[in-house]
Amino acid sequence: MAAVFFLLALAPTARANGAFPDEFSILFPAPATQRIYVGANFGLLVSEDDGATWRYACEPWVTEGSSAALSQDNVSIYQVTLDGAAIATSAQVTRSDDDACTWPVSGGVIVGQVVTDMFTDPNDATLVVAIVDVANGSYLVASHDGGQSFVDPPLYQTNALLTSIELSVSTPGVMYATSVPISGPGATLLRSTDSGATWTTIAIPVPTETEPLIMAIDPADSNTVYLRVIGALNDSIVITTDGGQTFETVLTISGEFSAFLRAGDGSLYAGTLAGELYVRAPGATDFTSHTAPHFRCLGQRPGTSRIYACGDQGLDGFDIGYSDDNGTTFNRMMNFADILGPLTCPPVATNCTAHWARIQQVLGIYDAGVEPPDGGGPGGPDAGTGGPDAGPSMGGKSGSCASVPGETGWGLVVLVLMLAWAVQRRDVRKNL
Repeated sequence: MAAVFFLLALAPTARANGAFPDEFSILFPAPATQRIYVGANFGLLVSEDDGATWRYACEPWVTEGSSAALSQDNVSIYQVTLDGAAIATSAQVTRSDDDACTWPVSGGVIVGQVVTDMFTDPNDATLVVAIVDVANGSYLVASHDGGQSFVDPPLYQTNALLTSIELSVSTPGVMYATSVPISGPGATLLRSTDSGATWTTIAIPVPTETEPLIMAIDPADSNTVYLRVIGALNDSIVITTDGGQTFETVLTISGEFSAFLRAGDGSLYAGTLAGELYVRAPGATDFTSHTAPHFRCLGQRPGTSRIYACGDQGLDGFDIGYSDDNGTTFNRMMNFADILGPLTCPPVATNCTAHWARIQQVLGIYDAGVEPPDGGGPGGPDAGTGGPDAGPSMGGKSGSCASVPGETGWGLVVLVLMLAWAVQRRDVRKNL
C-alpha cells in the first residue's frame, strides 16, 4: 500500500469525477512544452523540466488558501485551460493563472454549489463547462472567462443526474454529456453542436443499474465517443462512431477500469488498479492485454508518442512512470519521495510549510540528521535528491505507510480508513 493511500483514505469520495472518480490525473499545459501537472490527493505536483524535478502546491492552499497541515476540503477534479490556467474543484472552485502559485476562488452562480464534473474547452481558453447537482436533478453551467466566474442561464437542466461532460478537440462547438435517472432505468447521451445552445438526447442501450461516463471524445473525430459503462461487477467500454446513432460494446472485464487513453496514433489503452493493461492497436477491432502497472492515470502530451502513467510505488516501483514502447513496459520517472518540497513562489512556500512537514512524515523522508516534526528519530536522505533510494523503507516496502517513523499503529488506522472509504464509494454508486 503506497503511502499516499493514507491521504486518500481521509478524503471524501465525489459522486463522479469524469470517467474515474478516484483517479489521479496528469495534465500537459499547452503553452509550456516542458511543464507537467499531476493532480494527486495531497496537492498539485508541478514539473517545469519534463519530469526531471518536482515541487507541489499543497491541497489546503489550492482549496482554502490555508496553511493547515491537512486540508478540510479535497480536490476531486483538476483541469487546465488552453492558455495554461489550472482549475481545481473541491467544495469550491479555485483557479490559478500563475503556475499554481495563487488560487483565487471562482465566482458567479457556481458559488456554494456541488460540482461533480468539469471540462475545459480544448479550442477556447475562455470556455469551461461544469456539472452542478441540486436536490431535484442537475444542470450544466458555463464560464466564459476561463473559469473565473460562472453565469446563468444554464446550458442544460434536467431532473436526472448528469454524470460526465466533455468537449471536442476536432470540431469546435461539439460537446457531449451523459445522464442517468435519479431512480429507475435508463441512460442518456446528450449531444450539442453549437456550444450548448441546443441539445439532442439519445438513449444509450446499456443494462439497467449501470452508469455511463465519457472517457474521451476522439481527438480526430467528434462523432466518436468512448464511454465507460459501470455495472455492479463489470466494467465495459462502449463506443459510438456516429454521434450516438449506434453503440458497440468492445470490451467487458470483471472489476473496474481505472485509466483510459486514446493515444495520438489511434491506439486505445485501458488500465486497471489490478495491474492489467488492455490495448487496441490502430485499425484493430480486438483488445490484447498484459500485466502492467497498477494504474491511477494514463496520459500523453499532444504531438508526442510517450505514454505517462500514475502507478503504485510499492507494487510498481514508481508513482509516475512512462513508456516509450506503446505500453509494453513502463519506466520510473518519479516517486513522491523525490518531491523537492513546495513551489518556491512565496505564497506556496509560506502556506505549505506545515503540510510539507506532514507529507514528509507520511512518506518517511526527512533531511538527514534533522528531527522529524513528530519527534521521531532522524529519517532518510534529503527529499530533494530524487534518487531511487529517497526515503527509508517503511513496513518493509519503500513508500508503504504501514509504519511511519516515530508513529505506531498507523497500519491499523490506514486499514480502517481504507475500508470505510471503500464502503462509502460502493454505497454512493448504489445510490445512483
